Amino acid sequence: MVTGAVYALLILLGPLAAAEPAGVGVRITFNEHRRNYEKAKLTKLKYGQSEEFSFGRFQSPNAIDDAMSSCRSSSSFKHHSATDGREGFYCSTRLGGDWVLAESKQIAKNCRPVEVLFAYLDGANQKKWNEDKVQDIKITRTGPGTYRQEMILKPQRVLTGKTTVMRYTQIIRVDKIGNNYNAFVELDVNARTNTKQRPFNTLAVNVGLEQVGEDVHIYAAGLMRVNRSIVPNLIVFDASGIAGAMAGKGTLWLSSHFARRSPALGTVK
Repeated sequence: MVTGAVYALLILLGPLAAAEPAGVGVRITFNEHRRNYEKAKLTKLKYGQSEEFSFGRFQSPNAIDDAMSSCRSSSSFKHHSATDGREGFYCSTRLGGDWVLAESKQIAKNCRPVEVLFAYLDGANQKKWNEDKVQDIKITRTGPGTYRQEMILKPQRVLTGKTTVMRYTQIIRVDKIGNNYNAFVELDVNARTNTKQRPFNTLAVNVGLEQVGEDVHIYAAGLMRVNRSIVPNLIVFDASGIAGAMAGKGTLWLSSHFARRSPALGTVK
């Protein structure tokens, strides 16, 4: 719920074997590890200059949140609670031209960041919680802390009628900061399986997973350049729609996923 290639420098690091949750899914590894978040302050996102913004690397969720503050206020976030259990806060902000900022904030109770990451990188989970939009998702590990996410979206209704099935591939890079994680997602513009019809032409998403007490605070921020042939009018564009699988309402299933876990699993220590 962004790019051609993820950063070229891949440093070989060991997997999180001891911390990896039990179950079926991709192997959880990280690309780089630092003890603390980056101290250098991010340049703020500016209206009409989205192409110049960079999420940087190893940034804290608070730092990224602050970098977005010049384009929207904290009061712009709206509470969302759905019958399927999704709950949290989301915000969708127009940035000029075809650019949109989609954000979400939620809390996963009684768990660790690595457990949230494991759930997030499970294609079956993403498909389950986005069945109205997603036909299939396949996530494979391609290297230390790097993953390929192949998406197939169902036809979607737009102003001009209905789209065809849309395919695109995203690249995910995972960094570990202390015991927290950042997942950076980009559109792989060079993937051969990409269809010309897709909800966005450019996508960059940062998902921060931060331990706060016994819970994990999740903040996703995504910059998207909307494909006007699919979404011809930004008035009808919403972060919960076909371009919101990685940010906005599309990620709010994570809190519900952990709320539904069996009480027998206990509280994370």
